[in-house]
Amino acid sequence: MKKIAVFTSHVYEQMSGQMQKGIIDAALERGLKIIFFASFGDSYSSKQYGEFSGYDEGDTVSFDIPNLQDFDGVIVITTYFSKVTKRHLDQILKDIDIPVVNIGGLEPSHLNICCDNFQTFSKLIEHLVEHHGCRDIYHLAGEEGHFFTTERLGAYRSVLEEHGIPFDEKKVYYGNLWFNCGEPALDYILDQCRKNGKEYPDAIACANDYSAVGLANTCKARGIRIPEDIIITGFDAVTEALNGFPTITTANQPFYRMGYHAVTTLLEMFEGKTFDEDIRLEGDLLLNQSCGCQSKSVDSIEDFRNSFLKRIDNTVGIAQSTTNLMLSVANAKTLEDCFREVSENAKTDTGFKDMLICLAPDWDKKRIVDEDFRYTDEEMTVVDGYRGDQPVPRQTFRKKDVLPKDMLEDPNPYYIFTIHHLQYYMGYLIVSPDIFYREQKALQSWFVDLGVILDNRRIQRDLEMTVARLEFLYNRDMLTEIYNRRGLEEYFAGYFDECIRNGTGLAVIGFDMDDLKLINDRYGHNEGDYGLKTIAYAMMMSAAGDEICARAGGDEFIVLAKNYTDEKAQNFIKSVRDIIAQKVQLDDKPYKLEVSVGVHIVYPGDDFEGDTHAVFEDCLKAADSAMYIEKRKHKKGRD
Repeated sequence: MKKIAVFTSHVYEQMSGQMQKGIIDAALERGLKIIFFASFGDSYSSKQYGEFSGYDEGDTVSFDIPNLQDFDGVIVITTYFSKVTKRHLDQILKDIDIPVVNIGGLEPSHLNICCDNFQTFSKLIEHLVEHHGCRDIYHLAGEEGHFFTTERLGAYRSVLEEHGIPFDEKKVYYGNLWFNCGEPALDYILDQCRKNGKEYPDAIACANDYSAVGLANTCKARGIRIPEDIIITGFDAVTEALNGFPTITTANQPFYRMGYHAVTTLLEMFEGKTFDEDIRLEGDLLLNQSCGCQSKSVDSIEDFRNSFLKRIDNTVGIAQSTTNLMLSVANAKTLEDCFREVSENAKTDTGFKDMLICLAPDWDKKRIVDEDFRYTDEEMTVVDGYRGDQPVPRQTFRKKDVLPKDMLEDPNPYYIFTIHHLQYYMGYLIVSPDIFYREQKALQSWFVDLGVILDNRRIQRDLEMTVARLEFLYNRDMLTEIYNRRGLEEYFAGYFDECIRNGTGLAVIGFDMDDLKLINDRYGHNEGDYGLKTIAYAMMMSAAGDEICARAGGDEFIVLAKNYTDEKAQNFIKSVRDIIAQKVQLDDKPYKLEVSVGVHIVYPGDDFEGDTHAVFEDCLKAADSAMYIEKRKHKKGRD
């Protein structure tokens, strides 16, 4: 099965969605495997969002995931690429030697399949002139510099001149192709009309539907009737234009056919066919209410209402899903629980029919990929997910395959979205999305939150490790790694209470290393440290589970033991001394290593109401006093 990579952004926008559907239908019919590599392409690294610099860097890692040497062809949907995204993709595609087809725009380095803007837009202007007799026609154009702006402006000018209507540059207003350009455009056009002694123009031909809808809404707000006072036309045939009131006369760019034709064209290229020029497809004229060719009724408003409500419902759903995602993972106790919550959340409102969470090696190490990443293979881990109603087991696969083996071999298309937090790459989602009637920004918010959640989990884990390490350092002696006096005291109250319940003895055993100064002076401080560590080792080896071993400081050690008797204490002491002697002999030390020991055992009663801390201090003093009695005997014996 031949494999085609499709690079796209703004997956959920209507025009891009129609192209995607055309690609998918053609690929399923022709037995080709399609994998979409998707970015949101909002250019959060732009000036407006400077504080989020690095977002696009992480977002476009999805384009670096495939090694295109393993693919047979590439389709690029360029409708919405930001400058950052486009530069990155151009770098990826510049050196590959497989066929590339670009749809939705014009790229000089690739074969393009696009709308014949000139011929299609000419149909609109010809309709205004020939059918409605318009001669005073203004043009609400797109931003200067875009190829489609130039081509549609050229069509407007050409049709006017063919019908003997002079072209006037002052009748062209350059907008931003969005709803909000309607008000400034209307202000400009009405001002020009007043200068020419007219109230309104005959018609305004807009470069796209969004600006046409924005202009129509501004006219309605000012009491200007459409089409009675001004005829308005658009271009693209988007839902807002076809289902609004009035419905907008427009032309449908053949987006679906572009996608479908891209696949069939690649198949021809696989067989050796070459193309000397771009492929341009004409769109069709759609006559509606805004020019008067359809009766101005509200019959179609129900269609718009249903479409609008469906989109609103989906938007509310994904907003709720995003909230649920944040709340559910907040209660997750482990990372695995977190992955499971993300997977369960994705089943509702996201439109993901299949979804796999695939994490990269070192995903939690704030990883930034470089240019070699696309040629580097590594093991990906599916940590959770589902396919339809069935959970997906934890598994691994190779990044070069992009998908697990069973998904790679089935005929279905899949989408790859990067999991990232700003520029830090974590892995990717494999998704089968429902791309229609979904809002781009809402879904992007879900993905952004997912990256934040995983990064917060990383931070939380690092903090927990740091806290645990600090607690260890706070309660431990660094030389011997047994407890210090603070750590010992944490256990005392619990041991004391247990001995009250059991009616048993609580023992405090004090150890003191003999002649530490002598060993330091004669053999060096390393040997003195050896002696201290050997005593700690012997204490730990002798402990059976009811003893807590600690170094109180200097050459003093303490053992706290519950459920103890004097006999158990003496056995413990003997074991410590035996282990010390054995280790010194095995290590061939030139000196004896001995300890002085004192024991104090208390039997707390049920009626105890005192301060356990005071008892702790009293026990230490009693054991210390007993130890010093023995220490004096040892010293007297040596003297």
